[in-house]
Amino acid sequence: MKTLITEKCVREFIEKGQKSICIDDNTLITPAARDMIRANGIELTEGCAPAAACCTPAAPASAAPAAQPACEGDGLSSDMIYQVLKKLADQGLLDGFVNSLNAASGNAPYTAECENGLKLVRGQGIKMEVLDTGVPADYGKVMYQEIVGADDGASVSSGFMTVDHCTFDYPVEIQETHYVVEGQMTITIDGKEHTAYPGDTFFIQKGQQVRFSSGDTFAKTFYATY
Repeated sequence: MKTLITEKCVREFIEKGQKSICIDDNTLITPAARDMIRANGIELTEGCAPAAACCTPAAPASAAPAAQPACEGDGLSSDMIYQVLKKLADQGLLDGFVNSLNAASGNAPYTAECENGLKLVRGQGIKMEVLDTGVPADYGKVMYQEIVGADDGASVSSGFMTVDHCTFDYPVEIQETHYVVEGQMTITIDGKEHTAYPGDTFFIQKGQQVRFSSGDTFAKTFYATY
């Protein structure tokens, strides 16, 4: 039986003071949940079943709705739709399916044109998501949106991050490169401050404990992680 860990689940773990989350081969973690896990330095422990108090189990095969005969002229029955969704979830592809639905309904976080191995993301109308820093008073001051990632077959993920008059601590668990688009960003590592301005680029090695600060500005960076 698949178990789904969402951003809400991770927030509940944080509120309970848990520093690790148990997972196994049947665990699905949403992208937003992974970002929150990384941002808060939570460890993923493999080989044990996830805590049931928070995680949402996917419906087992025995819970599948009874097959309904397709109406004349219909190409899909409710059972066929269920089986397709279940297979996507089993293969960890449900997020990509949901993104496709969002794009079709106009709820996608950005507008992109994908053809012949090219993905063109339009800069206008990118919808940013909250990056939870773990400080309730700062909720919503740090935002991000990934625009290229694993779903595109890319080995490097990239997107935008904005920091609105905010300072926050962040454990860097993968290599990160940032290009400052606007405002200014001060990066503090081991007590030493470095300030980057529009047009500047900074790189952070994996494993660093970093403090980001936009000071009295609204800062925006384009990032690449790998």
